Amino acid sequence: QKEPLLADLTNAYTPSFGLMGHESLIMQQSDIGAIADSVKDCLRCGKCKPVCATHVPRANLLYSPRNKILATSLLVEAFLYEEQTRRGVSIRHWQEFEDVADHCTVCHKCLSPCPVDIDFGEVSMNMRNLLRKMGQKTFRPGNAAAMVFLNATNPQTIKFMRSAMVDVGFKAQRLANNLFKRLARKQTEKPPATKGAAPVKEQVIHFINKKMPGGLPKKTARALLDIEDKDYVPIIRNPKATTAETEAVFYFPGCGSERLFSQVGLATQAMLWHAGVQTVLPPGYLCCGYPQKGSGQFDKADKIITDNRVLFHRVANTLNYLDIKTVVVSCGTCYDQLQGYEFDKIFPGSRIIDIHEYLLEKGITLRPENGDGNGYLFHDPCHSPMKLQEPMKTVKALLGDNVLKNERCCGESGTLGVTRPDISTQVRFRKEEELQKGEAQLRASGAVSDKQNVKILTSCPSCLQGLSRYQDDMKNGLLEADYIVVEMANQMLGKDWLQTYVDSANHGGIERVLV
Repeated sequence: QKEPLLADLTNAYTPSFGLMGHESLIMQQSDIGAIADSVKDCLRCGKCKPVCATHVPRANLLYSPRNKILATSLLVEAFLYEEQTRRGVSIRHWQEFEDVADHCTVCHKCLSPCPVDIDFGEVSMNMRNLLRKMGQKTFRPGNAAAMVFLNATNPQTIKFMRSAMVDVGFKAQRLANNLFKRLARKQTEKPPATKGAAPVKEQVIHFINKKMPGGLPKKTARALLDIEDKDYVPIIRNPKATTAETEAVFYFPGCGSERLFSQVGLATQAMLWHAGVQTVLPPGYLCCGYPQKGSGQFDKADKIITDNRVLFHRVANTLNYLDIKTVVVSCGTCYDQLQGYEFDKIFPGSRIIDIHEYLLEKGITLRPENGDGNGYLFHDPCHSPMKLQEPMKTVKALLGDNVLKNERCCGESGTLGVTRPDISTQVRFRKEEELQKGEAQLRASGAVSDKQNVKILTSCPSCLQGLSRYQDDMKNGLLEADYIVVEMANQMLGKDWLQTYVDSANHGGIERVLV
């Protein structure tokens, strides 16, 4: 009996350079071959369009993953032709290649609907890495400053960079926004489409068109607790409520929750203190390596990841008596990156969990006994750290039923907001519509009164920065952006929880172990 012939998609669409096979020595010898190979199966179905953050038809019609794959294929052909004619690759082609790579928030949402499993987020990172290796990546001051801040491990450097960015940079940006509000409003109401990077003057207006967050803590979380020395592992616990046998968790705060929005890292520690567990922190300031990978600095990312893994093995050997079984994170990007650290080999039998899911597991919730609680909007980050169940279920279990999910990307995307503010403006245009819809629903349901400010909660430090930039975009009142764990600390531990926790920890709550 003959087997039925099954349709074979391998030849459904093959770009012409795929036909060259073994003759394509240039592609075999360069990273461009891997990029071409990763997009060659595209069927041009366009299922990726509705979910893509940078595909906003009223602001920018050209940069859906499908279109970017078409453009990438054409550019690869152009590179091959130019390489073979020995004229060298045209600078203009590299600029176009960079423009395609820039139009991506690396959210990986295009992977789910794709019938041939192309993840254009991965492709974009590979394209950025190739541009860096070829020396064709444009220097962008905002991105460079952010990377210096994230790569730094010296406490003095971090202190200087933080005061330069928060005390000077953020304040100057907020002042510029007040001065040029009308110009900015014109731009945000109808964002111009991009065909290549916008001129410098226009980029500046894109950068200041929505206010950066204000009122941040004056110091990093480690500086407040005096645990900046990288030679010591801090173990934080309530001496009155814990013993040496009490459950211990390893908390990896990451850059956003520790260096910039230090209230997030401190709220996480305060809630773990409240839960009655011992919290082990990594020694010194560490970054997980994802931001470097996202911006195409693969060599730097690999070095950071290897250094961290070696350090964590040393920490695990030193603290083996604590029998750590849980690694807690407060950031989705850190979660995604730490999954590749093989923590089961560092702390045998351990798992990685988000702080919010951990608190729910411990039965610590804000959920009122009767009634639905306060009304909130919830922004589920592209890199959601809540993996055990649908994030909305976790949020409703923690806060009550009066929570509405707010769709679409916030437009900050790590360093995209400072690297290509013109693309961010287009992404924010769509998010602003979504926020106003959410506000109308909350007010219509009676969860928030007409004159009350709307509160939006999230679980990602970059999104916290992104969402706080919409503060003046509501129909009535302001939009207040915050972290779920910070809101829980505010409600459960009192408004002065931060000072109380810092004082308690500094008075006999921190044990420092030499590593």
